[in-house]
Amino acid sequence: MAVKNGVSLSWGGFDKVVGKASAKFGDSKKALMASVGEALVSSTIKRFDAEESPDGQKWQSSKRAAAESGKTLTDTARLRKSIDYAATGSKVMVGSNVVYARIHQMGGKAGKGHKLTIPARPYLGVSKDDMEEVKAILAEFLAGTFTP
Repeated sequence: MAVKNGVSLSWGGFDKVVGKASAKFGDSKKALMASVGEALVSSTIKRFDAEESPDGQKWQSSKRAAAESGKTLTDTARLRKSIDYAATGSKVMVGSNVVYARIHQMGGKAGKGHKLTIPARPYLGVSKDDMEEVKAILAEFLAGTFTP
């Protein structure tokens, strides 16, 4: 059956540009997630300096930090130094492999007989500034995807 009435559409090369961009995007998703991971690790480490959660709430000071005029969660800086990321082509995870990382993030009972109460001092998470940084990384990535 022949078409008598129809519409002709000329892509003018747009289909080729989209095809190339799609191929570039597919090849570099893991690199994009790695860039996001690096940015989130950096901001998480800054939270240790500021002693605050992703939403800007100050951490409850520790007795040790108060007695020594030090910083909370940075006695040996082991937790801070352990912050890292793992990236795949579809996600990025930021965290720590230190055994006591969770108790400091979430708070709870610890020590012998669980008699010590540790307050939550969230250091992991995505702040408003982090979201802006991630948006900028994505915009730069997408702009680069459409360049020759």
